[in-house]
Amino acid sequence: LTIWASARLGAGEGAQQGAGAMAVISVCSTKGGVGKTTLVICLADAYARQGGSVAIIDADPNGHVASWRERAGEDCRVDVIADVTEKTVLDRISDAASRYSLVFVDLEGAASQAVTYAIAESDLVLIPSKVSGMDLQEVFRTYEVVQRAEKMLRRPIPARVALTQMSPLQSRVAQHARQEIQSASIPVLRTEVIQRAAYQSIHFTGATPAHPDGDPKALQEVAGALGELLEVLAVHQQAA
Repeated sequence: LTIWASARLGAGEGAQQGAGAMAVISVCSTKGGVGKTTLVICLADAYARQGGSVAIIDADPNGHVASWRERAGEDCRVDVIADVTEKTVLDRISDAASRYSLVFVDLEGAASQAVTYAIAESDLVLIPSKVSGMDLQEVFRTYEVVQRAEKMLRRPIPARVALTQMSPLQSRVAQHARQEIQSASIPVLRTEVIQRAAYQSIHFTGATPAHPDGDPKALQEVAGALGELLEVLAVHQQAA
């Protein structure tokens, strides 16, 4: 883990040791089908299996996170807060932030008021995207929501794009997509998430790549993305 995570977990200390120092990561995209919910689940479970205190606020009406948690079993340490609406999302985030060291908010695939509320309460916004031109346009739309929240709050809200569901043959296309996003001054995670059966099976078996029987290549991707996000949070908190 990074300095940020170590400060929360401590050497050999329990998850509750870090609960007082929290961070909220909202994961959103104005386009569905980009692997948003799967990425949230993988990141949260990886953090929990490293000893972190973590919750997912399931603010997507589809409720896929809650369904996954039912399959995940007793060895899973991720708490899921379900039945979240536009009226309750702020209270749910505030409550979770006081009890967990890391809170992921899985948002619906639309530019709704609930999305704006959650972004305004976030320490970091993660925007998953495929590498197609249509998906990239939605990255820019989602980032505009982040920028509006920054202006309203008069504080910076870091954002990162994660390139997801990539075919191994798309490396050159991914390079062009990365350059286009970065040319708009939107940072992109170095880690790219390849389309693997390990991710597709999560919603049937409940087992993420961080599970003892998980796919090591997929786990390497998840761990890389999680490490980058924790680095961003560390820098952001030091600056604050």
